[in-house]
Amino acid sequence: MGSMYTGPRDEEPDDRDAALLRDERERDERSARRDRLSWTIVIWVMAGALGLLSYDSGGAAIDAHREGRPWLYPAGVSTIALVGLLCLVGLAVWRRRRDRVSHRGPG
Repeated sequence: MGSMYTGPRDEEPDDRDAALLRDERERDERSARRDRLSWTIVIWVMAGALGLLSYDSGGAAIDAHREGRPWLYPAGVSTIALVGLLCLVGLAVWRRRRDRVSHRGPG
């Protein structure tokens, strides 16, 4: 029966090991790029939807106020959508700054 020791090898890594490590690193980099792109798309789609909701609700609140109808609900929806939009823009800026500054050192 063979031994189950899984610690460092006694022999030096060969070209096959280096190629496997390089392939794994490239796969991780592609995955990280895809994740960043996906999050960017999600953030911009959500920001657009919240911007449209805020604009539409704000217009409905103004129209209702002019006509003497209750306007507090559309104004509240507009305010909440605007706060959500600002939070998303802040998240996008934070992610961009975090991605730009790398503390991993040379790779």
